[in-house]
Amino acid sequence: MVRLTTVSNLFAGIGIAVIAGSGGLWALLSSIELTPGVDAWNYPFYLWVAGAVILCLVIIMSAITTFTELTGFVHPEDKLVSNMFVFLQAITTILVIGILFPSDTVLQERLFNVAAMIVIAYVFLFVFIFFSAEITEGSEMGQVKEMTSRFMLVSLFLGAIMAGIKVFLDWVWDVTASYGVASLVLAIFAVVLVFGIVAYLGRKYEPVGE
Repeated sequence: MVRLTTVSNLFAGIGIAVIAGSGGLWALLSSIELTPGVDAWNYPFYLWVAGAVILCLVIIMSAITTFTELTGFVHPEDKLVSNMFVFLQAITTILVIGILFPSDTVLQERLFNVAAMIVIAYVFLFVFIFFSAEITEGSEMGQVKEMTSRFMLVSLFLGAIMAGIKVFLDWVWDVTASYGVASLVLAIFAVVLVFGIVAYLGRKYEPVGE
């Protein structure tokens, strides 16, 4: 039987291609002269909607494989890679819709901020993973106060990092004055971040249960 993670990864790849195709089609339509009366501008949006539907399906499949064992045992590394593609697909879906509505700058700014907050949440994940051993040390013996005190300092460090990234992304938005360029910078940062998480965890040994 084909594992649900494999199907999810396949759909994620298709979804990213469809979303990218909607942006590419919009760029193509922008470079040609359309015949009067031909409402071809809806086609990129239809493609985006199809990609968004695929994203919803992928999230459902990933939730099943990540939080349940309804489809049998799934190796943790397979889950990690699969959810990496979910993250990339979600960021792509959020950012590309803004490209399809170039005149709505308010919508574009909101979409950029939404995508930025999701990326920043993954920064929290990365830093927490890095310090997880130090934070949770002694938790099995009920040393809650010690664990909380360590997490207070880590949270201060983490908050400074997250605030710095938000300031940087806001600066990119203000300086570039272009949704496309700002989105490209954010997308590159998101790709580097999630690949960094996967590469870092891929080197760590973790016992796998049956």
